[in-house]
Amino acid sequence: MDHQISLDMLMDTYNQLEQKLTNYRIKAFVDHLRKYDLTLNQFAILTKVQREGPCLSVHLAQYLEIKAASITYLVDSLEQRGYVTRLDNPEDRRSHRITLTDKGNDVLYIPEMDQSVKEQFEHLDEEDKEMVYLSIRLLNRKLK
Repeated sequence: MDHQISLDMLMDTYNQLEQKLTNYRIKAFVDHLRKYDLTLNQFAILTKVQREGPCLSVHLAQYLEIKAASITYLVDSLEQRGYVTRLDNPEDRRSHRITLTDKGNDVLYIPEMDQSVKEQFEHLDEEDKEMVYLSIRLLNRKLK
């Protein structure tokens, strides 16, 4: 190259790439929610329970910053569809622990997110793929 690349140019190019990849992943995520007829809050409940194990409804309501009645409605709909179950809480008979079922765990897997980005790389020829690969490896090594 006969001109020097400034940090601003590098950041602009990086931000453009990041925005495009993010858009592909967001579209895949939204399509996934539609496919399974899930709201963002329902997906967040499933994710929280998967990450932390059985959760009390009150903790889920606090996490989502919604009222107890709203969390009851959300959990009811997830339970009816077989994504979660309610277990008795041995410490308090009035409350239940929400647990993830195998079906609920399966719905959290979103292969379309990676696939949508992968499809963009399929258009590259082998030389460009190698250049992108080496550039990404370099970034991974150099970033702290």
